[in-house]
Amino acid sequence: MSIPGLVVGSFTDCPVRKISSNDSNKFVLLCDGTQVPFVSVVEIFDEGGKTPPNEHSEAYEYFYVLAGVGEAVVGDTKVSIAPGSYFIVPPGNNHEVHNTGTGRLYVLTTMVPDETFSDLIKNGPEAALDEDDLAVLRGLALK
Repeated sequence: MSIPGLVVGSFTDCPVRKISSNDSNKFVLLCDGTQVPFVSVVEIFDEGGKTPPNEHSEAYEYFYVLAGVGEAVVGDTKVSIAPGSYFIVPPGNNHEVHNTGTGRLYVLTTMVPDETFSDLIKNGPEAALDEDDLAVLRGLALK
């Protein structure tokens, strides 16, 4: 029996990419706009890494911190983030995420609607998960 629209998988089977080769963050593309009307990724920030300032005209962007510590900047508001914390950026708001800790920052990020964000990721250069990434992501799955 098949359920239309059901998406099932494991992070180990998902593509890993950067948006550009100079970026200090990479994305594990869990699902994209071809499967569902949103995009969901595990975003991995190198130590000292950050997103460039950006905003979305229609999309809400949800961030949930899995591991590491950082700072979210939304407009003029700065918020410290750590495992278990989350924030949601409404459309039309400039925002950034900074890794302020030692080690990497791991964030589950979902954007609704996709606004072609998944295409931006899929067209970027390939990246890879290293042993540290695998240990964190597998460790989260075991908890």
